[in-house]
Amino acid sequence: MSVRDVEIRIPGVTLRGKLFLPEGRGPYPAVILQSGLGGPADSIYPLTQAFVGAGLATLVYDHRYTGISDGEPRQLFDPWQQCRDLRHVITWLGLQPEVDKARIGLWGISIGGANALFVTAMDKRVKAVVSLIPPVSGWSARKLQPADVLAELDARIPEDRETQLLGGEALTIRLHGQRMKDDPVMFSDEEGLEFVENMLKASPSFRNAITLSTLDCLYEMEVQAYAERIGQPLLMVLASEDTVAPVEEAREMYGRVPEPKEKIEYPGQHYEILSNHLPEILGRTADWLARTL
Repeated sequence: MSVRDVEIRIPGVTLRGKLFLPEGRGPYPAVILQSGLGGPADSIYPLTQAFVGAGLATLVYDHRYTGISDGEPRQLFDPWQQCRDLRHVITWLGLQPEVDKARIGLWGISIGGANALFVTAMDKRVKAVVSLIPPVSGWSARKLQPADVLAELDARIPEDRETQLLGGEALTIRLHGQRMKDDPVMFSDEEGLEFVENMLKASPSFRNAITLSTLDCLYEMEVQAYAERIGQPLLMVLASEDTVAPVEEAREMYGRVPEPKEKIEYPGQHYEILSNHLPEILGRTADWLARTL
């Protein structure tokens, strides 16, 4: 395997990451990997071995506003913007001499899986998609907060807009952690905390924070509305007891996606299946992509 650092200049920003290439001569089929909310590119560099081993050129990069990519405010995660950027990234990847631009696939975890579904629906250059535990309705993220905390956050969002418009810094909240009075947190489930400890905290780029405006951006995203537009092969991997990205909503969307498609469910909660079954999931999805592409 060979690796090279990449800079992808798209409108407004430069995105940075790495392109991992198999041994031998190309051009290769390729896949773009997308992490979950708050997961920097360097946290999933180790996952690329499964895909490169299956013969796929594998691209991982940081979204704008995060990691080693450009953009302000830092730690803003805007799924619709990420999807628009991803379509530019597909263009860039198809121009690389090592890549067969007629055989590009997408693979994403959580919000990255939702991004992958939407872009597949809108961009027919994508020839196959793997979506792991996707939150297909952003509005469902509101269920993660107790009613009083949700009301407080809703009140602070327009205040944050005013602050930024007047030149102030964007407000942030914790991404993962225990619930504490007057210190909101996005995810507080035990499985999520274990996943962060084991998978993300070792990443040099990981920051346990998102902008408050990220919540507003998440609430906007309704990927399920695009189910019927996905005509390319789909592999959806779900957690049978997922409440972080409600599994019933993902199942309903999957039911409306045209063939060809395949669904795999592992027992457990959202992050739990990644903690318990990640090597198997990587192997199965990499092999599926290699065969399909």
